[in-house]
Amino acid sequence: MLGIVLFWVLAAAALVFGYLVFRLDSMAQVTFALLASFLAVAGLVLLLGLGYLGVVIALMMVIEMVIMAVFMIMFMMNPAGLMPMTMVHNKAGSAVLAVGTFVVLAAGILLVDWPVREASPPPTRRSRSARP
Repeated sequence: MLGIVLFWVLAAAALVFGYLVFRLDSMAQVTFALLASFLAVAGLVLLLGLGYLGVVIALMMVIEMVIMAVFMIMFMMNPAGLMPMTMVHNKAGSAVLAVGTFVVLAAGILLVDWPVREASPPPTRRSRSARP
């Protein structure tokens, strides 16, 4: 039960922090939101029983965010986010690309000649043991 609750908490955290990456104005806040989202995903990978991969994801993302923060402080004119900014520069173009990509992928799903199963699946253990 704890694993299920932890899964949903981490999944919600990953989605919320991922959403905040595109909604916040401060580059510093965006950095921390992105880090929190990545750490939530690393926690989900750990829940899957992939300990090594989860730890590698967590370490890699923490180090990457530190490097990003250093370069942000060095090169950005507004690293603290005192002036509002937007993370999307071409809203109309990105919306057209997103909708176009969705249409192409959905058309591929609907128009591909999917293979037909030639045999039925083997009976389950329950159906075999139910026979007299």
